[in-house]
Amino acid sequence: MGKPLAKAVKDKKHSLGISSGKKAADLTREAYNDIRRMIFLNKLLPGQKVAYRTLAGNLGMSLTPVVQALKHMEFLGLVRHEPNRGFFVEYLSPEEVDEVYELREVLEVSLMPKIIDRLDDESERKLKTALEEYIEASRRGFLKQRLSKDMNFHLTLAAISKQKIYVRILRYLIDFLYLRFDQELLFSRPWDKADSEHQTIFDCVVARDVKAACNAMAQHIRTIRYNAMEGLQNRLEQLETFDF
Repeated sequence: MGKPLAKAVKDKKHSLGISSGKKAADLTREAYNDIRRMIFLNKLLPGQKVAYRTLAGNLGMSLTPVVQALKHMEFLGLVRHEPNRGFFVEYLSPEEVDEVYELREVLEVSLMPKIIDRLDDESERKLKTALEEYIEASRRGFLKQRLSKDMNFHLTLAAISKQKIYVRILRYLIDFLYLRFDQELLFSRPWDKADSEHQTIFDCVVARDVKAACNAMAQHIRTIRYNAMEGLQNRLEQLETFDF
């Protein structure tokens, strides 16, 4: 390759934001994770515009991977694009919350037979660690950490099944809830009850009791679904009766 052509390729890579040696896909994934983290930490709120030019500058990359990340988030329903205005963090309706929990129950319960069939010493240790980390975060009372560890417990459990598409869908459903829904409503009940439910799920899985594990997971998701919907309904009723 001649020097002029090599320089042109190098300049092209730089313009795409991959001068550091990273591939475009890696930068898009990095941008996606950073935007996801901002939503999770409430640095970007529902309805808020995503200042992607500023974000690209802060990340030290071009606009291309940031816009690609936002387009992927739009496809997932996490943000919306308004022509000539930009990208905005999407709101979540009560109907969507209810539907996501319904899907989670179907998916996570259906994985239980394969989880138990493929459970080995290593995966059991990983699951136990995930449980202990969740309980520790729960008792320390830090909401964000509790959400993160709850997500990790459920995904660690699902990953034991080795059903990659199922796990990918579950990750999307959890993101859909945790990034778009009022996180305080997800964990509005006493921490000890949720801890007990996670412990029961773990115990049933380790005991290789498929029926009990399915029942424990179904009951767990139905309970948090009920609490989330009740909390959301109360919030909506308070807004309707508020005297401006």
